[in-house]
Amino acid sequence: MSGLLTAVRWEMALLLTSLFLAVVYKTFTGGIRLSGLLTARDSRGNLSFSPGRAQMLMATMVTAVYYLLQVIDNRSSDSLPSLPNTLVGIVGGSHAVYLGAKAWSLLYKR
Repeated sequence: MSGLLTAVRWEMALLLTSLFLAVVYKTFTGGIRLSGLLTARDSRGNLSFSPGRAQMLMATMVTAVYYLLQVIDNRSSDSLPSLPNTLVGIVGGSHAVYLGAKAWSLLYKR
């Protein structure tokens, strides 16, 4: 049974590493465009910086890095670490603010 568990761990590590390398490769070769990641169209149709997208990206990245560090720190654990309720609330609130602003701009176009 321990041999099977070791094989599954190596297979998951290989899969995740492969996916990570594929995303990095596509990003650097232009297959994944990041040029408009933090911009949005305003009510006049002009592209401008979107603070909603920036705060949502930052909240998501902070949470992802925190979780990754928790997983690395607890390698010997048999389960995944849980997120603190405060962090879940911050990410949820960040996404709610972004979606609320998006809905407002779609429903009340001038």
